[in-house]
Amino acid sequence: MNPSCSRMPALDRAPSPAPRFNSFADPAHTTLYDQIGHSIGGDAADKLIADLGGRRLYIPITPTSGSTIARSIGLLAALAMARAFGGDRLLIPVTSDHLRRRVRIVEMRAGRVSISRIARELRCTERYVYKVLASNRTPEIHSCDCSRSFKQRGRGLGSSTTSAPIAERLKRGHINQRS
Repeated sequence: MNPSCSRMPALDRAPSPAPRFNSFADPAHTTLYDQIGHSIGGDAADKLIADLGGRRLYIPITPTSGSTIARSIGLLAALAMARAFGGDRLLIPVTSDHLRRRVRIVEMRAGRVSISRIARELRCTERYVYKVLASNRTPEIHSCDCSRSFKQRGRGLGSSTTSAPIAERLKRGHINQRS
């Protein structure tokens, strides 16, 4: 018998089946709550969030009955979660209604509600409110030539040598080089 197998019970187990990936699923919209719910089930995920939401939690590779996660959701669910997240530290989400909260943040801000009031009413951080608003912002397209408007405002020196990149000015000999 291999001595390393007796010390590491995880090596004695049969390999877990390969995860099934849905080729049509959009990975950008998968939240941590969805991943936890997929690994241990929705009810256990809700219990975990109710007990440990908002905390950074270490998920042991082989949880025992006395570990924090096993006391919260039970040993079988903790083992299932260890299969997916074992050895990682997770920031357990505070609530499971992120999509509704994101929509509400955008609606409230469109109604000119302050950032701090949105965070206070929806029980989240101001940083999260800014993050949601930034992700929903559409990129602005500028139709003006910024270098021309810069010179027109009088901030440029007017000569073409100062607006050219340094490499171009070196080629033309407009920069005094020290030896």
